[in-house]
Amino acid sequence: MTSGRRSPSQKTISTKNGKRETPSLKRPGPSARERKEDSPSGTTQRLTEDLRSSGIHPTQQRLRVFQTLTESKGHLSAEEIHGLIRSQTPRIGLATIYRTLHALKEKGLVEEHRFNDEFSRYEAKPAKHHDHLICIECGKVVEFDQPVIEQLQVAAARENHFTIVSHRLEIYGICESCQRLRKEHDALLL
Repeated sequence: MTSGRRSPSQKTISTKNGKRETPSLKRPGPSARERKEDSPSGTTQRLTEDLRSSGIHPTQQRLRVFQTLTESKGHLSAEEIHGLIRSQTPRIGLATIYRTLHALKEKGLVEEHRFNDEFSRYEAKPAKHHDHLICIECGKVVEFDQPVIEQLQVAAARENHFTIVSHRLEIYGICESCQRLRKEHDALLL
């Protein structure tokens, strides 16, 4: 097809001005810029810029910790992050991860949570605020967003002449799976 001729399988079409053209074989898709932003290197570039704009020098190890949190769908402990990173960055130590998490937290890039256990869990700062349901049996954490709760908090602050700086809502209970296990266990005892 480099000769400029059309192949027998290509059809020509008439345009509004009466000329006949061969349609492009290219499928519409994302632009080069969009592909770059969605590519692994585009993500790395975006995260590097996030670190720089927050005043954190983007070393490979810091970037790896930040990227692991950004790509995670859960709330990770420092030890879990360390386990995930070690295969790609074997020389990273747990102390480096703790220092990096502290710096990321101080700059507002990650949030630290202490749910029902004794150690901290981290997540990349979400684009939109959310709250948590935590199972006291298995430790499962479910994120949720309820606009009504947010409105009530704003109203309570206004009524009491408070300016909200931040807030956190954690509801502890027993998840559906653990409730089912309890029922099965109780049934066996009868």
